[in-house]
Amino acid sequence: MNNMNAEIFLENADSRWLLGEKVKAADRRHLALVLGCWIFLRASAGASAPEWPQFRGPDSSGIAAEANPPVLFGPEKNVAWKTPLPAGGSSPIVSGDRIFLTGFSEGKLETLCVSRRDGAILWRRVARHEKLEAFLEKYATPAASTCATDGERVVSYFGSCGLVCHDLEGRELWTAPLPTIETREGFGTGSSPILHDGVVYLLRDEVGKAAGLYAFDVRTGRQLWLIPRAEFQASYSTPVLWDGCVVTHAEGRAKGYDLKTGRERWLVRGLAAYPCSSPTVGADGNLYLSSWSNGSRNEPNPDFAQMAADLDKNKDGALSAEELAGNSLKDFLSILDDNHNGLLESSEWDGLQAAMRKGSNAVLCVRPGGTGDITDTHIVWMNERGAAYVASPLAYQGRLFIARDGGFATAYEMATGKMLYEKQRLGAEGDYYASPVAADGRIYVCSTRGVVIVLKSSEQFQVLARNDLAEPIAATPALVGDSIYLRTATHLWAFRARAAQ
Repeated sequence: MNNMNAEIFLENADSRWLLGEKVKAADRRHLALVLGCWIFLRASAGASAPEWPQFRGPDSSGIAAEANPPVLFGPEKNVAWKTPLPAGGSSPIVSGDRIFLTGFSEGKLETLCVSRRDGAILWRRVARHEKLEAFLEKYATPAASTCATDGERVVSYFGSCGLVCHDLEGRELWTAPLPTIETREGFGTGSSPILHDGVVYLLRDEVGKAAGLYAFDVRTGRQLWLIPRAEFQASYSTPVLWDGCVVTHAEGRAKGYDLKTGRERWLVRGLAAYPCSSPTVGADGNLYLSSWSNGSRNEPNPDFAQMAADLDKNKDGALSAEELAGNSLKDFLSILDDNHNGLLESSEWDGLQAAMRKGSNAVLCVRPGGTGDITDTHIVWMNERGAAYVASPLAYQGRLFIARDGGFATAYEMATGKMLYEKQRLGAEGDYYASPVAADGRIYVCSTRGVVIVLKSSEQFQVLARNDLAEPIAATPALVGDSIYLRTATHLWAFRARAAQ
């Protein structure tokens, strides 16, 4: 309501009832102005926030407090719509009647807007880049980072060119160009931007000169501060906000940086060497970390001599791609092969393992309020069993839930770290790259084999459904209202319980 409408409202109201006496015309105009502002503020306060605004939804928690998505769904059940998408690893985010993702096809990096109502692609915008980042095609994509929105703007990040911001109609508002990222051994980008109180936070750990934690003004794209992080050459984890800090998890340490200044406030040492999972904030106010990478101190890989005894068929003291056939190491030979001679040699393997054994795989709970090195002072509990590689932990209804590659689930009591169940079989093989999400007392877990397992949130392990979509899943689902929005390798799906059978 503007001031004119407020004046009309007062003309039709009993001013003596409003003020206890008849007001003068000037007073009426003043009151109209105040009333108009009041109505505007009420309307603004009542405007709904984005339902699933960034990676892992509200507060990066993975929890949709008011949602009630279906338990049973699949290609022939409870399908509201299904939309073809370009390749990409970004997870869907939701604001109002729109869904946002990124994609990569025919050499183009794009931000896409999809209608929640029918799945129609409303717009797609190309992000300009001069050079495409290197990425390991089987495991990564140059459209891996999830968008973030404040309900007025949507921010996308591409390691190849930096940040780009659009309004909800697809008009470009600003760009924040960054050099093409140089990730460790060319693995590819993993971290996503997060948005809070008008600030975009971006973690960009790399071997290049642009490494650091960034803060940008979401209205203008102006860089507010940059904290160099040259000591961190690889990070695939998305930060979270906790205790007035931006929390990062990378290369053996978790760190907290002041939201306003970027100044480092605290650190936790001794974590896994190359973790991918993001931290999680519990409703109890504590921070939870699942830190795991291959070859850590408490789960070491074999020395080269041990591997060569089984794999070095021609006894030349090195391992070729042919000799690694059938072994997962073949996929990473290009990363491990430092001298680029096509072979994995003892110095390359054992040097890397020595670095990785400096950290430990663990699940831990950290209490707020610390400064400096809080490794020995603020860890509430730690358990070396059950940590996951990629999927982030879920803190829900007093329990911390973790899904591991191979199809195993573990749950802890958040208050004490007591293990409620361990390595329970989810009934779906494959890796678990998507982070678990929860709503209405249920937990949704996705396998890269395309199976979505629905569990009851309880102290006992209980599977409610296994829904096979027959397409690989690496992106984290979005839970909004009565729907679950799921990105598979080639499609975005919407499932609703009320959809026609």
